[in-house]
Amino acid sequence: RANYCSGDCEFLYLQQYPHAHLVNKANPRGTAGPCCTPTKMSPINMLYFNRKEQIIYGKIASMVVDHCGCS
Repeated sequence: RANYCSGDCEFLYLQQYPHAHLVNKANPRGTAGPCCTPTKMSPINMLYFNRKEQIIYGKIASMVVDHCGCS
């Protein structure tokens, strides 16, 4: 899907981050583990009408997912 991250993150990924690894070891059922999230996002350009029915060109920040990764 466009502008969306999905996928599996391996348990080995946790070992890159000591805090996350220890939390998972202490309570494996209490954490969901790492998940796929956006790591780089960019703005999207949009045309819309304001309340006075004027056409407005705007740029909305962080709406396009450029890259995904585990976190």
